[in-house]
This record gives sequence, C-alpha cells and structure tokens, in this order.
Amino acid sequence: MEMKSYQRRAIDDLSRYMELLNQAQDYAAAFSQFWQEKSAPALGHYQDILPGVPNLCFKVPTGGGKTFLACNALRPVFDALPMTKMKAVVWLVPSDAILSQTLKNLQDSSHPYRQAIDVAFGGRVTVYSKQELLSGQNFNITAVMEQLSIMVLSYDSFRGRSNEALKAYRENSSLAPMAKALGKPQQPIEKADDTALFQVINQLSPLVIVDESHHARSELSLDMLKDFNPCFVLELTATPKKNSNILSYVDAAQLKAANMVKLPVIVYNRDSQQEVITDAIDLRRNLERLAEAEQSKTGKYIRPIVLFQAQPKGKENSTTFEKLRDKLVDAGIPQEEIAIRTADINELKNVDLLSESCPIRYIITINALKEGWDCPFAYILASIANKTSPVDVEQILGRVLRLPHTCQHSQPSLNMSYVLTSSSDFDQTVKQIVRGLNHAGFTDRDYRMAEPPKPTAPPPVQTELPPPPLQEDSPSAEDEFLAFDGTQIAAELANRENNKGPEPASYQNTMLEEAEKVGETYNRTIEENAGDLFTQNFAWEVQEKVNTFPVKPEFAEDIKNLRIPQFFQVVPQSLFHEGTLELLEKEQLASGFTLKGKAYDIDFGSADDELVQVDVRTKEGSVPKVFKMSDADQRYFKEYFNSKPAENRVRMCKDIMFRQLNKLDIVDAAELREYLERIVNDMDKPQLAAMEKSPLGYAAKIRNKIDTLLTQHYMDTFHQWIETEKVICSPHYQLPSVIHPANSTSFLGGSLYQAEADMNELEQDLVMELTALSNVRWWHRNISRQGFCINGFIHHYPDIMVMTESGKVILVETKGGHLKNDDSQDKIELGKAWQYAAGSMYRYYMVFRDEENLLHGAVSMKQFLEVIRQL
Repeated sequence: MEMKSYQRRAIDDLSRYMELLNQAQDYAAAFSQFWQEKSAPALGHYQDILPGVPNLCFKVPTGGGKTFLACNALRPVFDALPMTKMKAVVWLVPSDAILSQTLKNLQDSSHPYRQAIDVAFGGRVTVYSKQELLSGQNFNITAVMEQLSIMVLSYDSFRGRSNEALKAYRENSSLAPMAKALGKPQQPIEKADDTALFQVINQLSPLVIVDESHHARSELSLDMLKDFNPCFVLELTATPKKNSNILSYVDAAQLKAANMVKLPVIVYNRDSQQEVITDAIDLRRNLERLAEAEQSKTGKYIRPIVLFQAQPKGKENSTTFEKLRDKLVDAGIPQEEIAIRTADINELKNVDLLSESCPIRYIITINALKEGWDCPFAYILASIANKTSPVDVEQILGRVLRLPHTCQHSQPSLNMSYVLTSSSDFDQTVKQIVRGLNHAGFTDRDYRMAEPPKPTAPPPVQTELPPPPLQEDSPSAEDEFLAFDGTQIAAELANRENNKGPEPASYQNTMLEEAEKVGETYNRTIEENAGDLFTQNFAWEVQEKVNTFPVKPEFAEDIKNLRIPQFFQVVPQSLFHEGTLELLEKEQLASGFTLKGKAYDIDFGSADDELVQVDVRTKEGSVPKVFKMSDADQRYFKEYFNSKPAENRVRMCKDIMFRQLNKLDIVDAAELREYLERIVNDMDKPQLAAMEKSPLGYAAKIRNKIDTLLTQHYMDTFHQWIETEKVICSPHYQLPSVIHPANSTSFLGGSLYQAEADMNELEQDLVMELTALSNVRWWHRNISRQGFCINGFIHHYPDIMVMTESGKVILVETKGGHLKNDDSQDKIELGKAWQYAAGSMYRYYMVFRDEENLLHGAVSMKQFLEVIRQL
C-alpha cells in the first residue's frame, strides 16, 4: 500500500520540520520557519499548549487515511531522537469502536498499517493493548529498549477518575521490575503509584499520537497528555481546534484527485418519508446494476449500501426498529439484507460488509455509526425523519464518503455519494448537510443539489389549528415515525422496474442523470486545477493565507509554451516494464553503491560524547524533550552498559552504531555491519575505550564518511549515465502562473511576475544591471525549494532566471566571495552538465562580484554582463 501524493507531502512536511527542529532546537521557531518557507508566515504562530513538547497536527478530512499517515510518521520523528532514546508510542483514540479497530489493524502483520511500520522499523515492533500492559505481557525494560513499542489506548482509560482510568494509577506488581529499572520518576503523576502503568509510561517519555484530537482539548485531556510526559505529540483530525499547530492541510480537491472520496455529495429533497424510502431503494438498485457492470470490466466488487437514519420522536427501543424493518420487508427488501445498528442493537458485529457473500444492503441506524466505522460500500444516506422534524445528518454524513477501492470508476454515479431527505424546511436541512461536511473536514463547496427545491404552494385562505404535540412515549409518535405503507412502496418499485426498457427514461434514471450532470460541474472544477502546482501543493485553507503574484500579462505566452529541461532517467522496456522516462532523483544514482572495499580512514579525535551533550542542554525556553535523553534513559543505559564485560561492551557499541546508521535506506544493512566490523576491529585499546564512552559520536563520524562516499558515487554515476544516455535532459518544468514568495519585492522593473521573491544585495545589484540591457526580455528570482531545480547528483536551485529577446533561458547562481567552496564547485559542475545537455537555448553561470580567485568555471559579474550583452 503506497502513500498517496498528499500523504507523501505531509510526511515530507514532517521530515522538513524535524530538520528545522534539529537546527533551531526550538519547536516554536522551527514551526515559524517551516511556514515561512511555505510562504504562509501567518500560519506559523505556534500555540504552546504543552510547554516543553513539540505538538503538531495533520488536518485530514474523513476518508483521507489518517491512520496510515500516522504509521508513516513514526520513523521521521524517531530518526530525530537520540538513538538511545527508547522507542515508545502511545496511540490515543476517542472511543472503544476506534480502539478495537486500530488495535486489530496494528497487531495484524498482514495489514498495510502494520506492514508500513514493520518496514520502517525492521519488524522489531510490538503493539500492546491496555490489558497486556497492565499484566506486563512482553512489556519489560529489555523489550522496550530493543524494539518499537506501540500502546493503543483510549482517552477515557487514562482521563479522569472513572474505574477504568483508576486502573492506570494503581500499584501494579507486574510492572515493579520495569519501575525499578527506570528509577525514581522525574515527573511523578499525582496520586499514581511508582509501579502504576501510567507512571511507567510517563517514564518512557513516549511519542504520543492523538487520533481525532478535537476530542482532546478539555483541561482534563491536556492534563492527561502532560502526565504522559511525551517527547512529541502528533495530532490527527479533520476538524482541528483553533489552538492546534497544523503542519499539513489536506482538502477535498486533494482527496478527490487521489480517488479517496465519493464527492460531490448529491442532495435530494422529497415530499414525504415514503418517497425518501422508495427513491433510496430504487437508487441503490440502479447503483448496484452499475456496480455489476463495473465488476465485469475491472473485477472490482461493489455492493452499494443504504444507511437509513431513523429519527423517531418517541423512545428508541428495539421494537421500534424491528417494526421499521418489517415495513421495509413489506416494501420488497429481503429480511437478510437489512441490519440494525443502534446504541442497543448491533447486528453488524463480526460481519464483513465488504465480503461478496455478505447479503446486507440496508442498515438502520441513528448515530451509532458516527465514529470507528468505515465501509466504502455505503453510498446513500436516507433520513427518514418526518417532514416537520429537524434533520440530523451532521454526525453520520462522513460515513458515506469513502470511495471503494480508492480508484476512479468508469461509471460516474459510482464516484459520488447521495443524501435523501424529506423536509419542509429544506434550507435548514442543507445547513445540516454543510455542518456534516464540515464535521468530516469538507466544506460547502463539496455538495450539490440534484434539483432545485420545489416551490412552496400558496398559503390557504383558512388555516386549521395544529394538533397538540405528540408525547415522546405515546404510540402515536411511533406511528408518525412509521407513517408509510410498505406495500405501496413495493407497488411503486415494481411499476418503475416494469417501465425500464433498453433506453430507460424512468423517473429514477432522470434522478441519476441529474446527479451526473451536477457532478460533472464539480469534477470539472477539480480537474481544471489538477495540473496547477499551487493547487496541488496547497490546500485551500493555505492558499487563502499565501500572498500570490501572477505573471505579467505581456509574458503569459512565454511561460505557457516554455518547458525548461530537467534530467530524466531512461527506464528501458522489459518483459515486466514498459519503457519510460522518470524524473531523476539523486537517490536513483545510488544504484550499485557498495561499502565493500571502501576506505574507512576516519579521524575520531574530535568525536563528541552525545551523552555529555544531552546532559548539559538547557531545559529553559522551548527546547523540546525530543532532544533530551531523560535521566531514566541515561541512567539505565549507563548502568546496563557498564555492567557488561569489555567484549560485550564493544559488541553493544557496534549494535548502537549500526542502529543509528541503518537509517540510511540506500546502504545495504549487511554491508554496513561488515563496514563497522572492519572499522572497530582496526581500533587500538585507547580508541576502543573512547568509543565506549561515545558510541553516538563515533557513529556521527562514520555517517559523515559514508555521506562523502555516497556523494562521490552520485557524481560518478551521474556522469556515467549522462555519457551512456541512461540519463537525458528533456523539456519538462513549466513556470507557474502565480508565485508565492514568503517575502517579496516589486521595485525593480523587468520582472516576470508582478512581484518577485526578496533578494540579497548581490542579487539586487545583478538584476539592476540586467534591467539596463535591451536584449533581456524578463528576469525572475527563482525560489529555493519551490521553483526550478537542476536535479542531478545534488538539488540545485539557481538564484536568477533570465530570458533574452531571442528566447534563450539563462540560469544564474550568485555567490559572495566567502562562498568559494566545494559546494559551489559541485553546483558549477552540475550547472554546466545541464547546459550542455539542455541545448543551445540554455545557459548556466555562477557569478561572483569580483574577479579575484574565481572558482574554475565561474565568472565575475562584469564578465557575465559582457556575455549577456552579446546573446
């Protein structure tokens, strides 16, 4: 199961934040810098609701795969932690339904969620329930030190003082050895025993995943989170609270483009409860016919399901819902196709609704399916409230939005979801539907009415007094709720069925035709924006916060037709693969890399003692726990390490360094271990003694050496592949119609866009000179990490792009005199390789202000301007 593009972007965002956090060692500053890079500084105000703890949020609508996203988020966080930090995760969920579902999936080694985690952590993973933790089942200090430990827990089992929550505070002899090994608590929990489960977890300072985090914002919930003593908190929700630090936004357009959701929601309003039921049954039958046709083409099975949302005025009891089922049977639905799922009745327990052998096509519910229930076969939500009753679809609407098989179906009707109601106040019903979409993380843009509301009849001359209100427990209230005739529905459905011919023109097909027409309008809007990088990369909420500047009208045609070459790997045709071109990433150049026979001449003289560094780091300000090894970690590690014989300590050092370095996915694990063996085996006694004091410092030195070897391999492979045409330069990058720099300037003329990214003094001086040249058509300040990249053995974003009147495109990297280094030389080498491969209409220059001690291949500003004048 691969991540969708928006999920990859979210994980990339998290990885980038962790990089900034490592650099700044201040989680608020890193958050601000992250959004500064995204050109949305207004989103970078950090809300410090858990002082000392980085607390971030992924905003993902219902159906967006929040759990899978969280599974893939674990490694980027732990990669930023000290290697000796115990890898403990508390996975908090808001309800028993979500708890059982999450626990089941994460413990199942064949499930994509668990597989993603196993791949990231080499299969060294254990997932615990609360009962397993309380009993100490495979939960001990050795296991926690050597594996990833995921504890799936509910809010209520640790929040407040319920009987269930109190279990986590009590003395627990099963956890006494664990508590002893961890030592005296640094942050004791009030009224918790030292051996209590809550206190033991607190000692582990876990990464905390908070699913549906909008439920965890009360003072009680925040106290619970603090008591977990987390090193990092990652929230998942479709509807974040105002004080959430949202790192990644996902919207409907991104989910729709990834075939994750059935949008738009098509809304029908009918005159009566009976019409709602009739149309829901007929619509479902028609959808099933389309699904059968789809299966014959693709082999993918779909069995559309109707959710009948019963809203009786009277007391909810099993008799009421049984009577409703009887009436639906009278309408022609086989009894085995109907299931009831309410607070008191659960006929879906242990039922696999996705199985082809499952007969269920109709589910009677109220709001029991609002959380922890995912069935992509649910297509229709039919509210069978009475006409004068308020419609309440807010909590359950999201249950019909997940798209089966996460793929676009050839039948458009199978890519949408449907809501049927009968309401005399349709405007209020629409507001409920919008609130339901908001609750699922969507907006009022994501529904469509299949037909306009029917006109209201003129008021009669004389009105009658309304009947007295029905008492909630009266039989007449139930009768009103069940005020439809099942036999009449059966007759109407039979009539519709008999009227269907080779070219059906029935009322029901008119319904679907209307739905497809309004759905086309919605889809057209999505598709028109699908190719726009700004829309692809930014959810609408972010777009509204970003200052954008369009291309100047006189240059619009220039960028419309311009495709700037980038490097592509040629993937030859084979028995299993059609020949194609893939945009080159430097990791592809790692092909053939080996550590066998590689030099290991490393100066360990300046290796830092990571443990000492951690000990002396300040705890003030917003320095996060993610950087601090707890006293318990340090104490246990040191005591455990020093208790071992000398030969065992050397082996442990090798293991520590291996685990730290094995984060390099492109390095073969067996070769890495062999490389470490060669390095350590050649050490003398003083070096071994120093390594035992600083295994992480030694690992850092080895990592630098491997990085150097990798970089050289990237370069060698790149040049070899260019020579053998395994890498070619092909027109690809299109300049966007709008740019969104974090800081902008518009005082210099001749720019491509109405404003450009801010520039340093050297860049401004160069651009000023360019504006005086008659053969320069326009210039553009290329934005690092956003704009055009020369993608080779490094990623290089040249500072300035210039187009001449003759159509030549010139890339310019400006450098101050203090930046004449190896990195600059690598950029020159890559830039010239790009120029040669791109063709005669393209140039690359590295420009220094003066002519003194120029790097090979670089030019001074004076030399550069003289060349440009002649182009």
